[in-house]
Amino acid sequence: MRTADLTKAFRGLVALRNHAISVGAGEIVGIIGPNGSGKSTFFNLVTGFSRPNAGTIEFLGQSIAGLSTAAIVERGIARTFQGSRLFGSLSVRDNVLAAAQLRHPIGPLAAIVRGARYRERLAAAQHYADELLELMALKPKARQPASALPYGDQRRLEIARALATQPRLLLLDEPAAGLDSHETRILAGLIRTIRDRYGIAVVVVEHDMDLIMTLCERIQVLATGEVICTGTPAEVRSNSRVREAYLGHA
Repeated sequence: MRTADLTKAFRGLVALRNHAISVGAGEIVGIIGPNGSGKSTFFNLVTGFSRPNAGTIEFLGQSIAGLSTAAIVERGIARTFQGSRLFGSLSVRDNVLAAAQLRHPIGPLAAIVRGARYRERLAAAQHYADELLELMALKPKARQPASALPYGDQRRLEIARALATQPRLLLLDEPAAGLDSHETRILAGLIRTIRDRYGIAVVVVEHDMDLIMTLCERIQVLATGEVICTGTPAEVRSNSRVREAYLGHA
């Protein structure tokens, strides 16, 4: 995925200005910055929830700027959100199956006829859902309603739903929010396993600096809608502009 000169303004207020980033296959990249720095705007632009005023967004060599969210999912980009967007009344397993339908929809006629193609697609989706629930340590709770899960389990279910669309790029929006230190360590291990098992790139927006610094190979720092630093964790730690953005002084 690559962006260049990406800009978004809301009623004259520039939320993101001339943003540029390149994320390669299998990378884990972190994006950090104070509140209002443009992190969520960047995610919304890449996933089709918002349209840029200027600039380019490319994925697998093709422009995706301005495409619908469904079209972007079909091309292989998935995301989670800061707040839960689970179907609380559905079971844990059905939440994952519902997400799988975004990538491999079963038409109404096929659902009524229930022919061989329908059965094959449904069986494949169910098998993959069970694989993801096993990975997320949620399989024993597969039949429970999603709303009954503890918060940490809900966060992992959000990731399982995103993975159910079989992405090539996974965007995680504050996945550690509300987790304790033990749960955060488990989450870091899961993200590495996801990258290694499925060979996908992962971009993490997060306020937990310990998670970002230990998990990510490369970090980009935003402040007031602009990129102020991109580098390794060590380079970001030692950057005076980053310290100034967070602490108000170099």
